Amino acid sequence: MSPRNGLVARPACRGEAEHIASLSAPFVEKGLLIDRTTDELAQRIEQFVVACEGGRVVGCAGTAPLGASLVVYNLCIAADCQGRGIGRTLVGLAANTGTEQGYQSLLALTRYRGEWFKKLGFSNVPASETRDEWRALFRPGRRSSLYRLRLAFDSSRD
Repeated sequence: MSPRNGLVARPACRGEAEHIASLSAPFVEKGLLIDRTTDELAQRIEQFVVACEGGRVVGCAGTAPLGASLVVYNLCIAADCQGRGIGRTLVGLAANTGTEQGYQSLLALTRYRGEWFKKLGFSNVPASETRDEWRALFRPGRRSSLYRLRLAFDSSRD
């Protein structure tokens, strides 16, 4: 995301794991995100992009490979910044990364706002179509739904 009204999206820096943990905490408390320690986030920091306004981290998303798919996880936006397109931008960055790296799809597992993902072009993956490799994403008792965005893959780049 280019600077717009002081908002910039960029790869997360090593020292920002604590900011990501603080931003994630309200969502963890509501059961919407999986609780990850600051140390765990620090170990995965290269998987994260952040949206910053001034010196404040106002949004984040992580991505991780899973077979032919890229999974977007820990997507959250500060409560006072929601509704401004920050989440859409972060998911767009994840989709661009997935396309550039040759992934077939972007996956999102959520207990919250599945309709939001549908507005971004994702489709719900019925249990009957869930691939074995994707089953590892599901945590017992969370009752999450899986959404998939098919990515444009240029096979001529192989």
